Amino acid sequence: MASYHSQEQTLAQLPIPSAEEMAHSGKLIEVIVDKIARGNGSVPFSEYMECLLYTPGLGYYSAGLNKFGKQGDFVTAPEISPLFGRTIANQCQQVFDQGCETRILEFGAGSGKLCEQILSKLDNPVDYLILEISADLRLRQQTYLKEKLTFESFDRITWLDKLPQNFNGVIIANEVLDAMPVSLVKKQQQQWFELGVAFDDDRFNWCHFAEHSDAVSAIQSIEKDHGLLPDGYVTEVNLNYQPWLKSLSEIGNQMVLLIIDYGYEQAQYYHPERKRGTLICHYRHRVHDDTLILPGLQDVTASVDFDAVADAAIASGFEVAGLVTQSQFLLANGLLDEVGFNSTSEDTLAQLDISQQIKTLTLPDEMGEKFKVVGLVKNLDLDLPAFSMRR
Repeated sequence: MASYHSQEQTLAQLPIPSAEEMAHSGKLIEVIVDKIARGNGSVPFSEYMECLLYTPGLGYYSAGLNKFGKQGDFVTAPEISPLFGRTIANQCQQVFDQGCETRILEFGAGSGKLCEQILSKLDNPVDYLILEISADLRLRQQTYLKEKLTFESFDRITWLDKLPQNFNGVIIANEVLDAMPVSLVKKQQQQWFELGVAFDDDRFNWCHFAEHSDAVSAIQSIEKDHGLLPDGYVTEVNLNYQPWLKSLSEIGNQMVLLIIDYGYEQAQYYHPERKRGTLICHYRHRVHDDTLILPGLQDVTASVDFDAVADAAIASGFEVAGLVTQSQFLLANGLLDEVGFNSTSEDTLAQLDISQQIKTLTLPDEMGEKFKVVGLVKNLDLDLPAFSMRR
């Protein structure tokens, strides 16, 4: 775990934040320190991570910091290529053609590019809902989409700050689950305990939070199913899948949920050699694992446990259509057929650029196998060939 020395080492290897950024981070630190003080000196890591990412106006996803693209902290698939969204649109169209209501709900639309790509590809009008908690991102999305889309398409977009009621259609969650707060657990002297965060010496530090908790019970159950883990093992448990999926199931009767994210099936996630878990931070395209520095300025994520997602989905009333790699999903939904949509065969530079985009989206050592796609269905009898491609 991070120590004073390791925190200093990590900071020395990262770009120096501006004075404005440090002031922003300082305000969030005050909020978290107050919460720690009211929690008798510590809070569980899940609560700390929730504050880092979602404190209104200050958390990483709630504030107005630039997050996406070359000038931000990381690049998502819609930023890499318009082919990504157009391929997602093909999957949506296949679902609509089989009787699903022509509505789409996207969680956290980022720069707005995925929405643009989908609506530009679909042939028929679609009501498009965007659930966006950041007022700044919502404004950026509106500005971008108003410029890029036709008036008719833009006029069918609705921004929400909470889940809609009576929604039937397709729900898209692209890199949503990895940003859910997770609980952190550690095994020491053959006993599990939950890790917390304290504040002393003017910095955040790790602490022993609880020996008995839902997170401890969850990792003990996982260990029982997959074998004993070594002493000193640190990992995450996501307790938010079930309530999130249950809330989605309750808003409508017929829906398809597409989850695109990076992660592992449970046996690989909790492999004995994965001793430090999967928590990572992104700051200006640098990746590291120290979650205790730069509060509010860096993204903090954990890989997805796809077996836990499937179990939670079934318990919430969904059927699991399948789990496939991003490469398999995109290729099955016509990725290569979309290549010529915006360039000609004589446009050599454009073709080279598109070729590189396809490689990034599909190659195993890029996003192709690191990212997976889960298809969940509620009360619809659908043929979804993309999810039958699993090797």
